[in-house]
Amino acid sequence: MHDSDDSGRAATEAPASMQLDEAFDRVSALDFEIPNPFVNHGPMACEALTTLGFESELPEWVEHFEASMHRAIEPVTPAWGHELPWQDLLGDHRLLPEWMGFFGRAIDDDGWPDVVRTWVPRLMPGLVSALFHGVIRTSHAVRAIEVDDTRSRRAELARALGNWAVWFGPGQPPEENSVTSDAAGPIVEAAARGASFYVSQPSIFALHGVTGAMAVQLLSGHVEPDHAVAALAQLEAEHRALYRDVTPAVVGDTVGEWDSQWIDDAVSSFDPHQVKLVEACRRGLDLTGDPCFAAAARVVTGTPSRDDN
Repeated sequence: MHDSDDSGRAATEAPASMQLDEAFDRVSALDFEIPNPFVNHGPMACEALTTLGFESELPEWVEHFEASMHRAIEPVTPAWGHELPWQDLLGDHRLLPEWMGFFGRAIDDDGWPDVVRTWVPRLMPGLVSALFHGVIRTSHAVRAIEVDDTRSRRAELARALGNWAVWFGPGQPPEENSVTSDAAGPIVEAAARGASFYVSQPSIFALHGVTGAMAVQLLSGHVEPDHAVAALAQLEAEHRALYRDVTPAVVGDTVGEWDSQWIDDAVSSFDPHQVKLVEACRRGLDLTGDPCFAAAARVVTGTPSRDDN
């Protein structure tokens, strides 16, 4: 592993784009054997590692995922046409190959920005589906393809959207939001509140409320403003339900100083949840300066507080 001084940005043999493409080619189509309900975190973790500057760690992480999962199903050309009501096809796990094939062709024909602009709002009512993993995986895929529109990244985006479609289930009813017209700031503020709840009572559920919110933040700039506001309303509804019995932690300002050791510890852990949360928290801290993000990164990596030293 890299030490914290170089933030993981050591010279590598292949460009970061090529390394992530190779990782996607190997892990995107992996899955757990049915009826195992677990989610393939490989693509999300690999993209987050790349964003953090740890491309050279991808091969070892890929081997870790390949050792624990099996080859999943591949996309097929769907039997339905564009005229069939798409709402009737959501939430059916048997249709995963068809959904992946549908999105793959749509991305090739219409371009990924149009597909994301159209389908993320349609899927956002199922934000909480599979514990936010539909929106999280899609957001990582969108960030990757935004950097470099390659075959491997198109395939990963199609698979991410396909999984979101088959995981889809309506979430909490959102309240009408007539106050804000710009959702960007409030989305990150919601993530920061989620981080304070996670610090108070760390759990896998509370963790995904943070990474899910920061996934919505990544996608909000790729949809129309009114759809971003609707996404905010859905996020707030899910957070009210998720954190209803949790008291937020009181976090001191001194915790807001970022410690690069948190990134190193997350990368060394081979735990995709640590990597994804630390990356999301670093992004949230950069955007807002809210110390709750730093506190959450410290908690998830198990790093002692400075006050404990």
